[in-house]
Amino acid sequence: MTGRGWWALVWSFAASAAVTFLSFLFPVTFALPVFDILGLPFGTSLAANWMWWFTPSLSYIGQGIIMGFPVTVAMNIGMVVGWAFLSPLSKHAGWAPGKVSSTTDGARGWILWVALAIMIAEAVISLLPIVVQRISTINSHYRQRTQGSVFIAEDDDRTEDGYFDPPEDDEEPEHEPPERLVPLSWVYIGLGVSAVLGVGLVWYVFGSDGIHPWATAIGLVLASVLSLIGVRALGETDINPVSGIGKISQLLFAVLQPGNVVANVIAGGVAEAGAQQAGDLMQDLKTGQLLRASPRSQFYGQMIGSLASVFVSTAGYKFYTSVYQIPGPEFAVPSAGIWLNLARLLNNGSLPAHVVPFMVVFGGVFGVTSALKAFAGRSTNPTVRAIINLVPSGVAFAIGFLNSPSFSLARLIGGYIAYRATKLAGTGETPLFAIVVASGFVLGEGVISILTLTLTSSGFGAVSCFGCGLGGGGYCSGGC
Repeated sequence: MTGRGWWALVWSFAASAAVTFLSFLFPVTFALPVFDILGLPFGTSLAANWMWWFTPSLSYIGQGIIMGFPVTVAMNIGMVVGWAFLSPLSKHAGWAPGKVSSTTDGARGWILWVALAIMIAEAVISLLPIVVQRISTINSHYRQRTQGSVFIAEDDDRTEDGYFDPPEDDEEPEHEPPERLVPLSWVYIGLGVSAVLGVGLVWYVFGSDGIHPWATAIGLVLASVLSLIGVRALGETDINPVSGIGKISQLLFAVLQPGNVVANVIAGGVAEAGAQQAGDLMQDLKTGQLLRASPRSQFYGQMIGSLASVFVSTAGYKFYTSVYQIPGPEFAVPSAGIWLNLARLLNNGSLPAHVVPFMVVFGGVFGVTSALKAFAGRSTNPTVRAIINLVPSGVAFAIGFLNSPSFSLARLIGGYIAYRATKLAGTGETPLFAIVVASGFVLGEGVISILTLTLTSSGFGAVSCFGCGLGGGGYCSGGC
């Protein structure tokens, strides 16, 4: 990165940090009730009653730049459908009688089920091509072996009989010397010890009312198998389908331990965490290989980082929960609601009133679109690919349901900035300079948030709650 890039990173970091600190002093900065003017003819406050406000977070804008225009557009389409149509519909029809922000009996909880249907449909359908391709590859290799061939079938540069000849000596891939590799004995011992330790710790923490040890062991085996799918999908598409992997595990454990919500959530968490970490480690090791780093040195670093993260993440969570209510206005953690609601559905079978038809329709629509994107997206026809690119992402669409409108709006601004920057660059990709600025935006808010958290825990708060009481208030953070 050039000097210009470093300056861009520094200034974007400083700007984001300043805006974030300003929002700590004056909370209305991150909860501008700009949509209340639209509610005046109806005698209601869209901010106080319907969760419509604008958060001019530079971090959100930076995330939108990184995510890109198509994803942010899909997210905002989902936001409009969920929060401008389905939320008022469920409230006025009496299907969600509670407060709109409630995830139990409010409109937010009602539309969450529709989002869950979309995510499950897309997650399951998107896994099918990967599974089908893997089965096809295994069958192909099996047929070659049974036919006595010692060659490997490839898609291009084949010989006349359709197989590659063994590579010449000078074509052999470079091999790492043993002292730079991780011995297999370490892998086997570590796998066995960590599996036993994991089963024991889960049983110790959750007890007999939680997941049984044998079920945890099955969950670890399942997580290992599903991690292979996740790693392959990540390597081929740059997308790790961890959400779908977690949902598959939840569905299985609804059969293995029926009626146990805790076991269902744990099993899904183990499977998703396994796939997520496997994907992260694969990317880490691949980057190291490209940089010719020692795999053993990377292994040491990963072990140190894993051990440190146990204490850092736990301490960070306890720090946040000592200051904020989680879930709460500042941290709604909507994905946790998705997990819990699916577990409850699989074990108790209860759904909010009149939500099933909407789940079926939206799940069916995005199941079809996901299938089109999964299979037709491999087409080399530019017209077909152009049409497929116009189909919105089901996951992004559902995220628009899960989060309040303020979460999506600022990201749309970032997505549009990325779109314009790409057009001006003429390369078809977001310029590196824009990514650097976006990274500064995200880092600035993240770092200064640690400072504001410390100040809040020390008893310091907002300087003024001006503007936070319009329409009844309740939408500002910082105790306003």
